[in-house]
Amino acid sequence: MGIPSISIMLHELIKLLYHAHCTDVTVLRIGTSGGIGLKPGTVVVTKQSVDSVFQPRFEQIILGKPVVRSTELDAELAEELFQCGKDLAEFETVIGNTMCTLDFYEGQARLDGAFCSYSEEDKQSYLSEAYAAGVRNIEMESSVFAAMCKLSNLQAAVVCVTLLDRLKGDQLTSSHDILNNYQQRPQVLVGHYIKKKLNAYKKS
Repeated sequence: MGIPSISIMLHELIKLLYHAHCTDVTVLRIGTSGGIGLKPGTVVVTKQSVDSVFQPRFEQIILGKPVVRSTELDAELAEELFQCGKDLAEFETVIGNTMCTLDFYEGQARLDGAFCSYSEEDKQSYLSEAYAAGVRNIEMESSVFAAMCKLSNLQAAVVCVTLLDRLKGDQLTSSHDILNNYQQRPQVLVGHYIKKKLNAYKKS
């Protein structure tokens, strides 16, 4: 879970794609996230992944030096996925920035971790600032995913469902059945996109 794990997976995947001589590859990350100003169950198609100060970049230390890479995602693909959500009309789908953090607690302005050096007011101020910067959800993988896919010239997108509105709390309050339904929504949307592409390919 988080940047280190998905980075390892992507290195192995990208090497496999290279050795298999794959071309015109589209990579889609689906998952869950915490929303900002959105009702639980909303699916967010990421416009761009931003860091904790709302900049579209991924910084990594390589050989003792900081290396900054762009986290720009494919805008056309994001729009196609957003349109798929509208076509389905089964749940709310939005396009927005996704904030990628290095941890689950303090990095996401949570108050329920083992350590907390800020107040509820501080948390609300920070999350409101994030919302004003276009951030609609928070997770822990999108920045390195976007950076590595862009570096590899892979068309990529991030589609995550929100399990709660972080402006209203840190703990999940929905039932198991409702959360299970929420978690299936990115799969439903991406499945619809894949079927749409396959049907278009068959007709061509």
